[in-house]
Amino acid sequence: MAGPASDLGPRSFLDALPEVGRDRVLSVAAPRSYPARAVVVRQGDVADALYLVESGSLAVRHSTPAGASVMLAVLGAGDFFGEVGVLLDAQQRTATIEALDDVVVRVLARADFDALRRRHPEVNDFLLIALARNTERLSRLVAQAHHLPVDRRVARRLLDVGRHFSSGVLPVVVPLSQEDVAQLVGATRPTTNQVLKRLEADGVLRLGRGRLEIHDVRGLRERC
Repeated sequence: MAGPASDLGPRSFLDALPEVGRDRVLSVAAPRSYPARAVVVRQGDVADALYLVESGSLAVRHSTPAGASVMLAVLGAGDFFGEVGVLLDAQQRTATIEALDDVVVRVLARADFDALRRRHPEVNDFLLIALARNTERLSRLVAQAHHLPVDRRVARRLLDVGRHFSSGVLPVVVPLSQEDVAQLVGATRPTTNQVLKRLEADGVLRLGRGRLEIHDVRGLRERC
């Protein structure tokens, strides 16, 4: 049994955000739309706003001094980025955020955020809870990188990323290359390719050019 794509459980934008202070933040944050492949923020730019992802998916990429670009994460509804820009002075963006499909974000400028915090102290709790959740997620990924074999890391990251692209029907099309997947799991391209090929042979997914399709959600979950 392949299992429905709804098993991936795409998150609601509102449900994924902390309730405390949420309405205050959303009342001030301005909606902004980006088409697929548009750069939302660029590494090295001045960081002066917080971004909340309302819909769509984005890739977080970091450029090394040698010029290589590494995918660090995929963000979806309810995720956020740019929090340093509303907390610290004179900061620069540490990564480039690129839209993987059509994206809507809510943008909260630092000046507006500061004014909001002064009028409504519960907004501080909103950011603290969001940061704590993000720290917990990052700690979990670091622990997995150290203690889980590559095949299980690949399955877990694909299951997590697949939530952002699930429409409730199969297959779930994930617009990531095999190199992107390798970077997300912290493994070499050849090792990741072997894992993906085994998953394809078992009918769990199908590999394409710059994309993959998840055909068996339950089978993927069993490999986590």
